[in-house]
Amino acid sequence: MHLSARGLGAAAALVLFATTTGDLPAALLKPAPDPRVGRLERFFHLYSCPQPQHVSEYIRAADGYGLDYRLLPAISVRETLCGVGAVQNNRWGYHPGGKGFQSVEAGIDFISRDLAEGFYYKGKTLHQKLFTYNPLSAYPGEVQWIMLQIEPQKATGD
Repeated sequence: MHLSARGLGAAAALVLFATTTGDLPAALLKPAPDPRVGRLERFFHLYSCPQPQHVSEYIRAADGYGLDYRLLPAISVRETLCGVGAVQNNRWGYHPGGKGFQSVEAGIDFISRDLAEGFYYKGKTLHQKLFTYNPLSAYPGEVQWIMLQIEPQKATGD
């Protein structure tokens, strides 16, 4: 399709009108799909994670607490094979006081908040947080390797 100068001017005027009046067509207002959703879905499929997989909850908590969105899914694979060995909705092997959660969503929020703002984690690098979470010397590297399976091009930000 070829737009003449007149057609291009009309299109520009429409966009200008729409942006100044707040009447943009719905197609222009629709946000682009979040590529992290597909990455997590593929990752959970790769590990045969049980349903529901809580993709949006992981992303929402990571964004809300300023964490890497790959962190909790990777911990869940390392600790409970992505929930296969979970007890009391605890897919992350979190065990201070034998902690269980009312739901997986509650666990995602609690652990995200703790890793971001908790006394033992706040202000630490990813490597330090992971070592605090599980003080086995290989643990931080294991979780970071799993994180790279979700998105290999993204550094793990140590």
